Amino acid sequence: MIAAQAGIALALGIPGEAVMGLVGPAFVGGTGALAFLLVAEVVAATAAVSESALVYVARHRNLMISLLMIAVQVMLSLALILGMRAMGWPEKVQAAGPAIALALALGLASILKARLLSRLLDAPVSGWRWPLVWAAAAASVVGYAATLLPEWAELAIGIPLILACFGAVIWKRGFTHEDRVLFRKRDGEVEEPTLPPPPGAVPPSL
Repeated sequence: MIAAQAGIALALGIPGEAVMGLVGPAFVGGTGALAFLLVAEVVAATAAVSESALVYVARHRNLMISLLMIAVQVMLSLALILGMRAMGWPEKVQAAGPAIALALALGLASILKARLLSRLLDAPVSGWRWPLVWAAAAASVVGYAATLLPEWAELAIGIPLILACFGAVIWKRGFTHEDRVLFRKRDGEVEEPTLPPPPGAVPPSL
């Protein structure tokens, strides 16, 4: 999930001005808010995965963490907007305040939920892998080159190239054999379990 969200975030965030320009020139100023919202989607992946188990093993504590996240987001949003307004920053910059608050609140929720689930299961809970850094770096280089193209080419060519570059590095360096099996399995295909032969059974070749 982190790999999928990060790939989408890079593909939409690097050519962010062109993406927002599709809605209209007035929305280009919201590129910063778009960037932080995409970051929020990435950091929320760990919380989403942890929550899928916590709703069964610790639903009340999971709910408390979610409520805490909402409270933190509200307070941070107000603090950032009021602080930016006091410093005289433009309204377009102030609009990024709630997006920043959302990213920080979701990051806090991911940390708390992952730690709680790890303690309950007595097992590490983390989706982080270092190949994500190399994939993001390679995609960023491709994305920077795409921003030098005309806007239509930046969207039509740049976005697919960013996704392809990021996906190729993750597939080769980030995914394990088990990860690749999930993507290769066809619809309706069921992997038959391999059971050991019963004691005293004669091998088929004999």
